[in-house]
Amino acid sequence: MLDSVRFFLAKLLLLTFAVSCAGSAAIADDAATWHVAKASGEATLTMASGQKTALAEGAAVNPGDNVRTGQSGRVLLKRNEETILISPNSDIGIPADKKSSLSTVITQRAGSILLEVEKRSVKHFSVETPYLAAVVKGTQFRVSVNPGESRVDVLRGQVEVQDFKSGQYAMVMPNQAAAVSTQGVGGLLLSGTGALNPVQQGTPRSALVTPSTGEARSQAPAASSQPIRMAAAPVAVPARTWAPVNPPPEAASSWISALFGSSGNKNGNGQRDRHEDIMLAVGLSCAIGFAVSTAVAMQRRRRSNKNPVKRS
Repeated sequence: MLDSVRFFLAKLLLLTFAVSCAGSAAIADDAATWHVAKASGEATLTMASGQKTALAEGAAVNPGDNVRTGQSGRVLLKRNEETILISPNSDIGIPADKKSSLSTVITQRAGSILLEVEKRSVKHFSVETPYLAAVVKGTQFRVSVNPGESRVDVLRGQVEVQDFKSGQYAMVMPNQAAAVSTQGVGGLLLSGTGALNPVQQGTPRSALVTPSTGEARSQAPAASSQPIRMAAAPVAVPARTWAPVNPPPEAASSWISALFGSSGNKNGNGQRDRHEDIMLAVGLSCAIGFAVSTAVAMQRRRRSNKNPVKRS
């Protein structure tokens, strides 16, 4: 009887180990893979193999893939609690090869995207455009790419924005923006409400992507008549005019709801999230293992009571 229980327990432990490994593999896969929560209009997925297909809800976007939207295209990508809302006429990609220590890098060649990034204690997420990079620990922000310029608007949290050509960088706070343009002297330009952080001098570097040569073009808002407010910088930067900072997080959330409606906690087929299924399987296996271990311990105790050790 005891041997049978031991054999069953060994099989159960092996099953628990297999489920745990599968769960770890799925979590690792989710760390790099985005899934299409919502899609409408013209949207195309170009895979790492070069194959092109229309983007549909439930599709996976893996490292090496590229997403492009047309004039009517909108796509909401989701990875756990993180989201990327891709506007019409946009072009983004997920590099297959990691060239930095950051766990997530998104490249953007054209258009506008709104991002909700999970908050961590270290910088782990970056958006790279042809002119600047936005590096974050966790926040909500928008990145826009027009011909000859890039712009970052911070809605919540803070974003470190780096200008590739000049090497300048600065921490941008909520309701503030940073922009880089190929026109004029160049350099990093800051605007928005509240105190602007100083622009620091760093090391220039090359961009990961070049400007889009296709039909994708950003639908960025028109420039405001109000002049930009400049932060202190180590080099002279010309005065410029830029659009006011985009709406606060509440307005951004309403924008997502208006475009797609609530994404909910289920996918397009009404199935539970894979993490929920994995955790349920692991929890069930652990519960069964605990119950079997308790039963074995009780059986041993009963046998010990039937055969007490004689004391001298």
